[in-house]
Formats: sequence, C-alpha cells, structure tokens
Amino acid sequence: MMSRIALLNWTPLLVLALLLAGCETTGSRSFGLIEAQRQTIDNVISVEPGLTWNKVRSSKFTGNIEVWTLDGPTLNTLMFFTGVPDGEPLFVRRAVNQKSVEQPPVFKSDMNPFEIQELLEATMARNFQTTIADSRGLRPQLIDQGRGFRFDTSLVGRDEVERHGVFVGTIQRNKLYGAWFQGAKHHYFYRYLGEYDRIIESAQLLIKAESD
Repeated sequence: MMSRIALLNWTPLLVLALLLAGCETTGSRSFGLIEAQRQTIDNVISVEPGLTWNKVRSSKFTGNIEVWTLDGPTLNTLMFFTGVPDGEPLFVRRAVNQKSVEQPPVFKSDMNPFEIQELLEATMARNFQTTIADSRGLRPQLIDQGRGFRFDTSLVGRDEVERHGVFVGTIQRNKLYGAWFQGAKHHYFYRYLGEYDRIIESAQLLIKAESD
C-alpha cells in the first residue's frame, strides 16, 4: 500500500494529468483534424488542401456551412457554403438567450454576382458586429471548369482588428456554393492566401453527378 507521504507527493501530478485530459477531451469535441489530402464537404464539394486544417465543430455560426481554421477562429477561418437555398441567409449567429426581431438578409437564386457581394457585406456587418464591412474587386473565377466569381472583403470588429478576406462562389441549381477565407490582416491572412487559392483550384462540385 502506498504511504501517506508518497500519496501526497503524487497528488499534484494526478490533478495535472486530469486537467490535461479534460482539455484534450474538450478540444477534440470542438475541433476535428483535416488532413492534407482530398476531402469531401457535406457530400457536395471536394477539395484538396495542402496544409493540415481543423474543422470547427462548435462554430458560433449556423447555416449551410462548414468552417475550418488553421490558427483558431479568432485568427482565420475558411467557411464553405454547401448549397445555400433560395430564401435562406448565408449564415447566422447562434442565438444567445435572445432572439433578434430583425430578419437577416437572404440569398435569392436570381441574384447576380454583384448582389451576392452586397449580400455577404450585409451579412458580415450583421454577424460580426463590425464598425467597417466592405467588399470590392468583383471578377470572374473559374471553378471546376465552370463559371464563378471572386471578390475581396475587409472588416473591422469591436476588437479593432482589421481582417481581410476573399470569397469565391457559383450558383448551381438555384443554390449558392462557395468558400470564404478571412483572417487578421497582419500575418494570418496573407500567410495562407496561397493555400486558399490551392484549395479553390482543386475544388470539384459533386452535384454535377446528380440527376435532375
């Protein structure tokens, strides 16, 4: 039987081990590892990342989306839009003890790229509590050998951190598909912009294989 003195010596180590185990369990519930190999997102988008990402399982936003991050959601995020249907918002912030009376702006299947750019700008302003929300530089973008569009975004939240972003999207079968990467301007956005472009170049829309 372990002596009382020995038990007292081991107690701090046991407490530390239990705390670390709890952190790992909590972290595993919040994030899932995304390996640097071809990945299928919600059975509709296939991409091949060049880096190891983390899937955010407990995102504060909800909708037809999947969220990845490299350094944590406050530093950078990659949000995939997996088929936003007509009449639905791009995404909304999860309610916390209250419901907003104001209805969020919604996607319409007959929107043109400029209108979608304005929609994301309005969605940013609503969900990120921004002091500045801007989008610009609308231009064509090839997506899986089909026509799409691309534009840049910028926002400044209450934390006064400037965040840059880029959105690429396409409308197929009256739904919006796309990917929006954004991160803190200094270091966390431009460092991974090339990785985002790699993902876009590798993107395949699996909905093409479905019958009408």
